[in-house]
Amino acid sequence: MSEDKTKFLPNDLVAVFGAESGKDGKTLESVVICKVLAVGESDLVIEEMTRSSYTTRNPCYTVSKNICVRLVMDPEIAVTSKKAMPEIGDLVLSYVRETYKSDDPTEVTGILYKIAYKFGEPTSATLLIGTKMKEVTFSSLIVLQKNQ
Repeated sequence: MSEDKTKFLPNDLVAVFGAESGKDGKTLESVVICKVLAVGESDLVIEEMTRSSYTTRNPCYTVSKNICVRLVMDPEIAVTSKKAMPEIGDLVLSYVRETYKSDDPTEVTGILYKIAYKFGEPTSATLLIGTKMKEVTFSSLIVLQKNQ
């Protein structure tokens, strides 16, 4: 069953897209999560879902429905979903992007060979990449393919 992502109601969460237009063409540049306050025939009154200070309210904006997509999620799924836990033998990707550096992200793909634990939590992992081993931070891993 597909929910209609173009029918809007007050209190809906929506993604509102922003774009740039220049000599090189048009590109989508941003998306902001907003709450619908009021619904018109072709426009919405929305407010950003960012936290306002305690002394001010979030500003509201009027936007075209055409730049909005309704976000639909069963709250039960949002509460109970867990990310996949990498296990020995899985094909994994380590993705690291430093917050305060402009360097490109570091991506390493390999077979999870070993997991190191500290205080009962996984802290680092050793990946088998061809015939070489590489140690990475466990929290940087996502599972590309589970080991059968």
